[in-house]
Amino acid sequence: MLTQWIEQCTVQRVSLHGGLVLNLDDYNELVISGPMRLTVPPVGRYPEEQVLIDPTNVPAQQRPLLDLAGAVCTHARCDDEGCLHLGFSRGHRIDVDPDERATAWELYGKYHGYMACLPHGRVRVVRHDIDDEDTTAIH
Repeated sequence: MLTQWIEQCTVQRVSLHGGLVLNLDDYNELVISGPMRLTVPPVGRYPEEQVLIDPTNVPAQQRPLLDLAGAVCTHARCDDEGCLHLGFSRGHRIDVDPDERATAWELYGKYHGYMACLPHGRVRVVRHDIDDEDTTAIH
């Protein structure tokens, strides 16, 4: 399981441009274009709830659920199958499974590199902040 460099970064802006786009501190951007499970924390008498969201077609009633601006990414991992798991300081969680036909998610970091889950769960990593022998390409 690969730890992402966006852990402890604050979400600066959330937008919907061909997917869910999270702009984070330190010139990092995460684009989620595959279906995702968003877990929202309990509020008052309402329990924790998990919502399936298609980030390329978010209905108006689901958009308020994506208000993550100001939250800190406390957990960011990618497993060997390409599943992305994110946790945020306000209790939200996002899980994205790989897609058989399309790129499910992409992570860009000006000071770190690029990482993406390509079709069939193939994960590609290009890091320019660590030595080449430490860079990992999965599948």
